[in-house]
Amino acid sequence: MINKAKVVNSHFNLGESFYHIATPAKFPNHILRFRNDRAAELLDLDNLSDNQWVKFFGKFAKLPGINHEPMALKYHGHQFGYYNPDLGDGRGFLIAQFLDKNNVLWDLGTKGSGQTKYSRGGDGRLTLKGAVRELLATEFLTSLGVPTSQTFSIIETAEELQRNDEPSPTRSAVLVRRSNSHIRIGTFQRLRYFNEYDNIALLLNHLSENYFTNIKPQKNIKSLAENIFLESVKRISESIGRIIISGFVHGVLNTDNFNITGEVFDYGPWRFIEFADSSFTAAYFDNYGRYSFGRQPEAALWALTQLGKSLDGFIDEKTIIETLNQFSKYFHESLKKHFCWRMGIQDIDSKNLNEIITILLNESEKNKIDYADTFYDFYGGRDSIIDCIKTNYGKKYKINKFSKIVDILKETLPAQGVFEKKRQLDNNRQNLLIGEVENIWREIDQNDNWELLYEKINNIRKLGYLLESEKLVYL
Repeated sequence: MINKAKVVNSHFNLGESFYHIATPAKFPNHILRFRNDRAAELLDLDNLSDNQWVKFFGKFAKLPGINHEPMALKYHGHQFGYYNPDLGDGRGFLIAQFLDKNNVLWDLGTKGSGQTKYSRGGDGRLTLKGAVRELLATEFLTSLGVPTSQTFSIIETAEELQRNDEPSPTRSAVLVRRSNSHIRIGTFQRLRYFNEYDNIALLLNHLSENYFTNIKPQKNIKSLAENIFLESVKRISESIGRIIISGFVHGVLNTDNFNITGEVFDYGPWRFIEFADSSFTAAYFDNYGRYSFGRQPEAALWALTQLGKSLDGFIDEKTIIETLNQFSKYFHESLKKHFCWRMGIQDIDSKNLNEIITILLNESEKNKIDYADTFYDFYGGRDSIIDCIKTNYGKKYKINKFSKIVDILKETLPAQGVFEKKRQLDNNRQNLLIGEVENIWREIDQNDNWELLYEKINNIRKLGYLLESEKLVYL
């Protein structure tokens, strides 16, 4: 039975140790540019008129049932390995929480909605380009089966912003995202920094009641902490495995950008790779490649280690280490499972998968073999591969070490129903390289032409429909 969605106030009820009340900015104008009715439908918000939508998600009038002001969330975090106790929501806040029609808890959080206590001298705004980029990233990751926040709303706000990393003045926007949670590893770090053990216990129970519902609230807080830590390790390792298969580089995997429930969120200098290059970085300021494509599993494990340290008042060191040691197992399980899903095959031997990934990482750029194309060309396994390499186009896979990938995949069996999808996928091959992103933005910026963006979103969603990504992520 599908229920009606309802407003809840679970984070507000945690108390002010977890947030600071914020005041939304007042903007000169509001132009609705994107509303995610697919996500809104599960929250019973898809019937809002455009004027009502702007009222709630641009002017931030309280939604019916909300009994609190916007909440700028409190957290700390390591940024590029250095601990920063001055963090917190600096240009956004939590405006509402809903139990959707399937009884799943969702946050509605903002980005670019004005200054807060934690703005640290920033203007609290978001560029329109940043909003467009986040929309593209979240839609494409969803289509590729990666658990992610989803862009719920973009409203252009008619301010001229000054930025050092893009031509200025530039257009402004306020974004609302729907996320399963905004509780970060950095949330626990802050509580541990101030030795707020009672609040850590409160947060652990909150997680079991609202997010990790497979873990029952327990009187034994030590056991609860151990179970939640293990669940976070599982979820984050699962997400990182899917990220690698999707060819995504987040760019800034600081501990404040790790959602405790495993969703990927908070997009800045992201990229999708053209070639499988483990050293590829997305952020121009990542001078040492800390968050390069191939080091993202390492970054996740490091972040989880900080979570373990934050729980050291509840979990002994031996158990923390034993739990962290399971990351590799869960990551490789995710890598294998998601590779098979993306390739449209039933199964693959782990040793063979490791060999494929090693070849891709070492040979893809050298031989100009597009990472995404490999999945499209070989989708369905054995028969698709044999047909592909017979063509002039497919001859590129016979060179050098790529012939080994061909030999391995020739032995794989197609998953059920893939051949019905193969032709449609070939007609809707989607990637999201930086050149296309910049071209979409150029049309918006120079000509106020939004058609390329909307067309891209539609095509991305078609891809997700064909791949049945809704079975892997909440839409």
